[in-house]
Amino acid sequence: MQRLIIFLFFHITLSIHSQEVDAQLENLILEHPEIKSLNAELNSKRANAGHETTYPDPKIGMAFRNYPTRSYSFNDRAYDTPGMTGIEYSISQEIPFPGRLTLQGKVRKLEEIEFLHYSKSRKNQFLLEYLSQIVRLKSAEKKIELNDQIRKTLESQRQISASSFATGNSALDKTLKLEVETAFTQERQIELIRDKENALASLTYFKTESSDLGKILGSDISKYLKEKTSFIKSEKVTLRQNITENPNYKLAMISVERARNESKLSSILHAPDTEIFFAYMRRRKQIIAVDDGPLNYQIMDQTEYRGDLFSVGVNVRVPVWSLFSSSDLKERSKQNTNSKAFELEKNKLYLESNFDKLNVTLESLDSQIEFYEKRLFPELNKSLSASSSNYAGGKINLLEVLGTKIDLQKAYISFIELQEKKSIICLLILELTDTLVKSKGL
Repeated sequence: MQRLIIFLFFHITLSIHSQEVDAQLENLILEHPEIKSLNAELNSKRANAGHETTYPDPKIGMAFRNYPTRSYSFNDRAYDTPGMTGIEYSISQEIPFPGRLTLQGKVRKLEEIEFLHYSKSRKNQFLLEYLSQIVRLKSAEKKIELNDQIRKTLESQRQISASSFATGNSALDKTLKLEVETAFTQERQIELIRDKENALASLTYFKTESSDLGKILGSDISKYLKEKTSFIKSEKVTLRQNITENPNYKLAMISVERARNESKLSSILHAPDTEIFFAYMRRRKQIIAVDDGPLNYQIMDQTEYRGDLFSVGVNVRVPVWSLFSSSDLKERSKQNTNSKAFELEKNKLYLESNFDKLNVTLESLDSQIEFYEKRLFPELNKSLSASSSNYAGGKINLLEVLGTKIDLQKAYISFIELQEKKSIICLLILELTDTLVKSKGL
């Protein structure tokens, strides 16, 4: 009995090295499709940010000029029309309002940084879910084992009680009560198996090319969690001071800066853009012309000047109609900036309060675990030893000894549940403080 208790106590956690866990997490970050998708989108936004400051391309045009005309033929025309026919070539360049391209590039760059912090947050949540499912799986496996032992012990009690009832040494209600408790234990076993299967199904999502489900199931994070828990306790003050290192807070901070730059950009959206152009028309050569005047000279030499034509000019977009809605645009920008600023303040308050809450919970769970280890388990072991001695001396029956054993087994299930809660709380703190992995190159 003592060996069984010691075995269960020391096998609640397994023995993989924390550096192996770090290697697994880094492997997930490098190979999982979800993370690859985030990295690809980040690269897309980075490329887009670089393109926003590109100057507008020039426009090149070509036109056939033939005015006035009696037909739309580009080759032949009547000889009595003026010599204005030719081909016009033009080039123009749009000149954005000073500062607009710079602001556009800055806004897109801030969007890229925003997504960088968002992707870090998503990666932390991704790793948190992976580690949490492993914790739940290992916990469910241990609880299934202990619950099955409780079921077997209750079955032994029921058989002894039924035999005692058959000989008239005990009442029927005791046997029926044990049957009910056995049924509840079986129902609990179904629930625990469901928890295990759910964790297994969730972990299949985290398979990669170099890490199959078998390798994932062979993982245990007990030593990793032990080191991380010690880290949380020793660096508690520093972690709270650096709570603004959380990617969500950084994202909110960049959102405020982006909103301010968007407000500046919106203020010059109605500013006039300019376009300069140059056009050159090469006139068609004409040697003779037809004169329909009173002298009725049918054909005459061409005497008009036949030089080519060119033009230079500026087009300016005048903000006439858009000015009517400029006040609405300014108000939208102002309120958007205020919203982002309040969101940043709210985010900091949430992170600080959540950090404090999680640490209070962690300390409470540590106290409960210590109580189990130093008080409850020793007392239950003493009670079990005393019951065994009394049974050997004929002072009590075997049912009472088995009842004490069940109390001890139930206490171990509660102990495992406390450890599971502590592990999850520890992971939540690590996710909150962006310290799930040693490497910052998420």
